[in-house]
Amino acid sequence: MVNLIDDPWIPVVRRDGARETIAPREITGGAEPVIRLDAPRPDFNGALIQFLIGLVQTAIPPGDNRDWRRKFKTPPPPDELKRAFAPYAHAFNFDGEGPRFMQDYDLNEGVESSV
Repeated sequence: MVNLIDDPWIPVVRRDGARETIAPREITGGAEPVIRLDAPRPDFNGALIQFLIGLVQTAIPPGDNRDWRRKFKTPPPPDELKRAFAPYAHAFNFDGEGPRFMQDYDLNEGVESSV
């Protein structure tokens, strides 16, 4: 089962030019820092950064301006991000059995028709 929190799927470029695919928690890890997202299209990079912003804002919101500045200067390490993201991981299953990411199970039954 692919999980958008736990599994590597985000393409990045590191300061040394290395390209790799990382899990969200790895955005602050590695000997060479991530310098940019590396999706095949610019709009995908925009979507990825919005995904990461939303995830971090939800999982580890700053307590105040001082806390925000501290986290900006010294981002949380991957192990701290992993712990913070863990309570939300169940909502990010991309495939497998049961509810999947972004699927609405409260929709009314629709009538099938041809297009």
